[in-house]
Amino acid sequence: MHLRYRFVLPLVALCIALAIPALAAKPAPHAIPAANTITTHKQVGNTTAAAAACQMGILPPAANAFGYILPPDDEYYTYLVPANCPTCPNNAYLFSNAHVQLYYTESCSIPVYVSIVGVDNTDPACPHPNPFDVICPEVPYVLSDGGNIGVCIDYSLPLPAGCCVNRPAFLKFRFEQGTCQPDRPAFCGPPSCQNCRQYNIYPGSPPGGDDLCAVLAPYALYGAIMYVDADCCNATPSLPGTWGHIKTLYR
Repeated sequence: MHLRYRFVLPLVALCIALAIPALAAKPAPHAIPAANTITTHKQVGNTTAAAAACQMGILPPAANAFGYILPPDDEYYTYLVPANCPTCPNNAYLFSNAHVQLYYTESCSIPVYVSIVGVDNTDPACPHPNPFDVICPEVPYVLSDGGNIGVCIDYSLPLPAGCCVNRPAFLKFRFEQGTCQPDRPAFCGPPSCQNCRQYNIYPGSPPGGDDLCAVLAPYALYGAIMYVDADCCNATPSLPGTWGHIKTLYR
């Protein structure tokens, strides 16, 4: 009897050891050869029609397309840096619409949830997303090709009204299972990237997620085009004893 357990326990340990690496890494990206990166625009919901003062995130134009989406709970975070934006009072920016560029090789639809979250500054030189610090809550959408196959579709998705942010933040896209095949739709990606700007968190990912630039660059891919439209706004004051300060305690 004891002899049997001496064989079973090492076997269980071996199975666990083999399962951990399988959960810890996503499959390699699938680049779409000679992808047509001409972009068409698609507004979803009550998108703000007025042109924004600026845009933050991983911006167009697209230079490639690649399959990498793997639901469920496949989350992408883009650091919002106001480098090309005007200086706003109190550094407060209204994020009106979120954008993502997708590329369909066949007709399908996929649910996506869009939100704005805070920053984990444990390493100030390389900020990471803090998914638990929700600044602007999730908005659900279902994205489909609408008959546009073989081109980049730039989706404009309204964020919650009054999404006025005066601190570092990440744009979050969470993809869930729809009618699309694995790694579809594809992302449209930029021609270059920078570390510590875009992350992928998924079941089994390392703490803080994968740095997309580090993971994709060996394949000559450089992240996914995801960004927000931004304008100046009046952020709620956060002085001690004010309603704005009280609100920050519950964010």
